[in-house]
Amino acid sequence: EDWKNEPSIRLGHMECVVEDNDNDSEKKSIAFLYTLGDGPCPKSFGVNVARLAGLPDDVLERAKRVSVAFEAEMNGETNHHKIIPSEAEDIASKIEKLFSTGAEVNHDELKQIWEGLQ
Repeated sequence: EDWKNEPSIRLGHMECVVEDNDNDSEKKSIAFLYTLGDGPCPKSFGVNVARLAGLPDDVLERAKRVSVAFEAEMNGETNHHKIIPSEAEDIASKIEKLFSTGAEVNHDELKQIWEGLQ
């Protein structure tokens, strides 16, 4: 988010060809094309690359779970809300103001901040 309007930075990914040997994502054959494509990669193949590199099965299984959860989050399929750094600074500033006055904390404002984080 913080860099989306920076003209010297752009999002890219390594292009690849995926052959689906069956519907099991663990058995896909991947060939990287050594070309840089524009935009985000449509799917993560990191676990497949790790498998090709010979990482242990327990590591691959954990990586697959984390990858599936991350993809769901990036596609808006979860209720989790990630805070980007610029939002975090703003929220921290609001909370600091609430507690730094020395007066009694305004619980309605604090509740509003909390609900905004949900």
